[in-house]
Amino acid sequence: MRSMQLLLGMALLQLACSALAAPYKAVFIPKGATQVFWKEMARGAQDKAKSLHIELVWRGPSSEDDVDAQTHIMAFYIQEKYSGIILAPNSTAQLDKPIREAVNKGIKIVVVDSPLAEQNSLPYVGTNNKEAGALAAAQAAKDFPQIKKILLLRYAPKHGSTTEREKGFLDRIHKLLPKAEIIDKQYAGVTMQDAESNVSAILSRTPDIDLIFTPNESSTEGAIRALKAKNLAGKIKHYGFDFNHKINEAIKDGSLNGVVIQDPYLMGQKAMQTLFKLLEKKQIPVILETPALLITNKNINNSEVRVKTDPFLKLYAR
Repeated sequence: MRSMQLLLGMALLQLACSALAAPYKAVFIPKGATQVFWKEMARGAQDKAKSLHIELVWRGPSSEDDVDAQTHIMAFYIQEKYSGIILAPNSTAQLDKPIREAVNKGIKIVVVDSPLAEQNSLPYVGTNNKEAGALAAAQAAKDFPQIKKILLLRYAPKHGSTTEREKGFLDRIHKLLPKAEIIDKQYAGVTMQDAESNVSAILSRTPDIDLIFTPNESSTEGAIRALKAKNLAGKIKHYGFDFNHKINEAIKDGSLNGVVIQDPYLMGQKAMQTLFKLLEKKQIPVILETPALLITNKNINNSEVRVKTDPFLKLYAR
């Protein structure tokens, strides 16, 4: 009788330990590891993973154009037999092979931030980037209807999210300001330093630009720096995307006229929740959109805006 009680106690202890152990292991692979946007998304995913008792690793390449690095990261965690992958792809098409390999091995994948060229029924969590780009265009046209020459500074080829923002801005600005000349074949490059250098060079070649649109955090901060270095801040109008300390300062001092911000924390949470439902074999929507918000000097201190911007300012160093 005593031996039976001992065996039962051991079995219950094993069950308790199993319940405490994380039932799933997942990896979150962002486009890059340096921008505040990705750190905030990782925070959202990690908070949700803790509440779901999922073991989550965050590992991304140092550069947002390094598709090979993302491929190698995926290969490692496929080999380690992780349960799921949250992926913000650095290319709309070049990651097809490791994605197929992961799916064939039963690993669940959630795509976040940038859709793939062929989504193949994989769930996507992110901003409606076309509408977000159009939001910036509508505000620019409303604020400065007499604008004659616009620089649409593209981020980098084959980046799904920024390409969609650029298209959304371009389509809307064409409709609202049909007489404006639009320069839309110039690229910022993948780092803030690249953007600063390239914007400076473009302004030297084309000094009569009236307005600039930049589609992400690094291109926006780089353009802010370039305009200030040339004493053109506030003279050339500027609408951007994403948020950090420098972007916040530029909105407040008037050198940046408007910026569209996303909700990367919520994006990370939704991606993690979606992955968990996949692992639990539950039904999920194919597309889960997160909101975008346009900030200007007029609304930056509003409480509903501060709720979204304060984490960027309080959690991450300048």
